[in-house]
Amino acid sequence: MKRFLTYTMTAIITLALFASCSDDDGDLNNDDVVYMLPDVKPISLTQEQRVMRDNNNAFAFRLFQTVTEQQESPHSIVLSPISVSYMLGMLNTGADGETRNQITNVLGLGGSVQEINEYCKKMIEEAPYVDPSVTVKIASCIYVNSAMGINLVPQFKADMQQYYHAQIDALDFTQSSSLDKINNWCYANTDGMIPKILDKNDPDAVMYLLNAIYFNATWTEKFDPNDTRTMDFAKPDGTTVKNMMMHRKAIAHYGKNDLCEMLCLPYGSKGYSMFILLPNEGKSLSDVIQNFQINNDDFMHMRAHEVDILMPRFSTSSETRLERILSSMGMPLAFDMNFAEFPFMAENHYLYVAMMKQVAKIDVDEQGTKAAAVTVSKMYDLTNSGPQKYEQVDFHATRPFAYYIVESYSNSIFFMGAYCGD
Repeated sequence: MKRFLTYTMTAIITLALFASCSDDDGDLNNDDVVYMLPDVKPISLTQEQRVMRDNNNAFAFRLFQTVTEQQESPHSIVLSPISVSYMLGMLNTGADGETRNQITNVLGLGGSVQEINEYCKKMIEEAPYVDPSVTVKIASCIYVNSAMGINLVPQFKADMQQYYHAQIDALDFTQSSSLDKINNWCYANTDGMIPKILDKNDPDAVMYLLNAIYFNATWTEKFDPNDTRTMDFAKPDGTTVKNMMMHRKAIAHYGKNDLCEMLCLPYGSKGYSMFILLPNEGKSLSDVIQNFQINNDDFMHMRAHEVDILMPRFSTSSETRLERILSSMGMPLAFDMNFAEFPFMAENHYLYVAMMKQVAKIDVDEQGTKAAAVTVSKMYDLTNSGPQKYEQVDFHATRPFAYYIVESYSNSIFFMGAYCGD
């Protein structure tokens, strides 16, 4: 029976980190040990919100699995599933009938449209204030094609502003200046990490819905750049490339099962953390990704170890088209010009989603992590404590691994990715 990776997202655990040194594969001994154990206080969530949180994380894993399944060959990728969730929440508000049912089922949050919107509103409003040492920005925008004389349904407009704090603006999509304005919005709301989302504007589009997320955090204990060195990193095809590997020792939460090793690396005041999932020898990155699970009844406890950490310094950019991905997950009607139902968006117009994609980027170095994502939909008209003795382990991420960045109070997954050495 296939062993799978499970863990609870209700007890988030910390980070540990190290940086390597010089330009060769020499001795990595480093006797400086730092403590990186968590100081996490649970956020106050209702029972219904806890269920929605768990369901939203399950959606994140399903989305990431589906995206990687459809890769032609394994390569590095980064994705913000929570940005996709916000986009689906916005679309769900304007949908009806079987289209709404499919969006709701794929999103998996459960509850009514209002309850989904209230959950999104809570995350959008509170996530930026979880940890004062971590920058999190979340923004939404709707650009309406003024050349078509589009008027949003008043209730839809009100809901977008109330629940998603969406900026709403009218642009003439026949003018080149509208493309600059849309891309400038992406640039401004991602601190320049995503300079553009569109290569060209579409004068036939009714509107563009956008969501942007920006994340900037320093490690709780930074890597020393003097300890970073060039080492071999094994790619999925068995070849090796030279990579700058960070190194240090730390007391950190670590776990292992038959599938992979796991390490938790906290940021700032530990309000956010990165989890790294390193496949065991003989297991592939695909084995890990395709067996991602969240199970609060049967989870593997990660516990404090003294960990010798090697981790690459890396940068990954991705552009992911989502129409086929989400259709295969169970919501094809939203993209079907003949059967989509979005009657609550624009007055006297019957819409469908002609395009949906996400552009994302992540930079990881000795200081910490910057990550950003913009998700866009184009709409067309139809008609711990005390001194302890810790077990010593090595965590050397010198082969492909998966990772995700989680907010420690709501335990929501903000970014997920895989690094393959490219």
